[in-house]
Amino acid sequence: MRFDKGENMKDIAEKKLMGMLEVAGIPRKASYHPGEVQAILGISERTFRRMVSAYEFDEDAGMPVVPHSLDSYTLARSRRVRYEELVEFLTRNNTYERVNSVDPRQLRMF
Repeated sequence: MRFDKGENMKDIAEKKLMGMLEVAGIPRKASYHPGEVQAILGISERTFRRMVSAYEFDEDAGMPVVPHSLDSYTLARSRRVRYEELVEFLTRNNTYERVNSVDPRQLRMF
């Protein structure tokens, strides 16, 4: 997978998701059931449930209160996660980790 310098974070996240779908053997579609999301993200059922229950959108910030949460909806007694939400999840978490990570040069500051 190759990324161009002109790509924005969302484009990179979408390419990453397409690769994850390919590895999981799941085609691109509008929404995914919990088992598919677990296979795509490599998480357990318990982690999926925690991520879904932690989702709360902050109107002021324009993003979820908990960055590593997932927005979902119920369809015929089944929880579903939209493709766009998975792209946003990857974008949000890649950006969040880069912005809020510890600077490797931090120890040199003291």
